[in-house]
Amino acid sequence: MAEKMWTRSIINTCGEAERESKSRKFNIIEAFAVMTFTLVVLWVVQYPFGVLLKMKAVNNVGNVLLFAGAMYLLFVSPFVHRDTLASWGLGDPVALWRRLSGGGSPAGLRDGSGSGRLLLGAIVITVTVCLAGIFYWQWVEASDFLFDMKTERALEIKQGLLGKAGVLLLGLVLATFLATCVIRYDNFFSALFTAIKIIAVLGGLLYLAAIGTMGTKAFADFHAPKFALDVFGYVIWGAIQQLLFCSYFGTRIRKGFAPAQDPARRTRKRFWVAVLTGLFFGLIHINSWYLVAVTWLLGIFLSYVFMADKNRNLIALGFVHGFLGSSVGWLFSRGKGNIEVEMGVGPGHIHGFDLPTVLVVAPLIIGFMIFMIYAWRTWREE
Repeated sequence: MAEKMWTRSIINTCGEAERESKSRKFNIIEAFAVMTFTLVVLWVVQYPFGVLLKMKAVNNVGNVLLFAGAMYLLFVSPFVHRDTLASWGLGDPVALWRRLSGGGSPAGLRDGSGSGRLLLGAIVITVTVCLAGIFYWQWVEASDFLFDMKTERALEIKQGLLGKAGVLLLGLVLATFLATCVIRYDNFFSALFTAIKIIAVLGGLLYLAAIGTMGTKAFADFHAPKFALDVFGYVIWGAIQQLLFCSYFGTRIRKGFAPAQDPARRTRKRFWVAVLTGLFFGLIHINSWYLVAVTWLLGIFLSYVFMADKNRNLIALGFVHGFLGSSVGWLFSRGKGNIEVEMGVGPGHIHGFDLPTVLVVAPLIIGFMIFMIYAWRTWREE
């Protein structure tokens, strides 16, 4: 996401100017094309051939196609559109260095003052050290998540002095990357405050649902340290998911739809654009239908707030994703009550022919393709 000078901008759905090199039509069609491509690979290629007919080679081809699509989302599309790192809710290491060295003002941290730079530097160092320490402390879980490493092998690596040093060094490298390239500091507190409000609303509804379906026994197996660790790990995984959802789809769609011309209707239009964006997030979770509904609702909240720059912070959204995802997994995925949410999604989690999935996916693919043709022929810039 190069930070070159760019004169053209576009007004997004909530009325803020953002740098953009393409038209609104291009943004909308690209978002629908990527979503359609994903559904086709998963449910037209991998599901019938890789799962039902057990053709392993087709499954591998599908995985390659999905990986290529992810590379386009992360490394090609941002440059094509001239997106900024801030527009994706990410940290900018170049801008961070300028702020620390006095070359720029650290917004939100006593702008331009030496004490502000000192405070920002202390925060970055503290975050880096804490993340590296957690990585070292939770090496077994981290190695399983990152490298699919067996527990025995992970423990063996950490036994010797050289192994300990290697794990610590790897943790420092990853922590430095997260602290400088992923975390956006200038709006972190405002975004975190918004995230806490979302957690309060959706978390409250979630826990009320648990009480309503299971009573107090829903919390009988609560273990605070384990839950806290699960939330922390899920924050990183949630941020990765939000990088594909809010950062990519959210950016394309909010740039594709202009704000309502009538200021009184701007909030309403922003809501319906968030409903559309949230739907894309829900569709990724087919065929766990409870999870589709939950993530669609979550996606509406996240995409709505992410439209405004003050809330565009990937890690803050990761906290929402981490807390709610861990809560759903703990409360509803273990068969404790009448509602059980299947956390595994995609063709690999289906055994045999599943008619509801076909009845949902086929019309979606056809409808998306028709919409793209319609948009290409009739869409006008506002």
